[in-house]
Amino acid sequence: MKAIPQKLLLASAMLAFAAMPAFAETSTVNVPFTFVANGKHCPAGVYTVSRDPQFNVVRLQSADGAKNFQWIAAPGQASPFDTRVILTFDKLDSGYALRTVQYHYETTNRLDKKGPEYVPTRTIMGQ
Repeated sequence: MKAIPQKLLLASAMLAFAAMPAFAETSTVNVPFTFVANGKHCPAGVYTVSRDPQFNVVRLQSADGAKNFQWIAAPGQASPFDTRVILTFDKLDSGYALRTVQYHYETTNRLDKKGPEYVPTRTIMGQ
């Protein structure tokens, strides 16, 4: 009787692990200023931008791993042949807010939805 619940638990854990994004594609971005993403303050520094093409997920992670964000990305205005990684920021009174993440031709929706409709932006490209 005990073997069945253990097997169910193991099977569900294996399914959950299999469903996790692989993030095989990676790029590095050096952000020279502090910014806000999802309401969290992020320090200036090196960030890794990764993409899981199977689930259309992009991840932004600080070099030390302390800051980690994931968003859904979809084909945007970029060409299907675009290979750039671009972080776009809005300039606010208190600093910068992450507006979008572009990984090749896929782009997130606007991430700082509470910001003004038009504000000056700053773009950082990955390597």
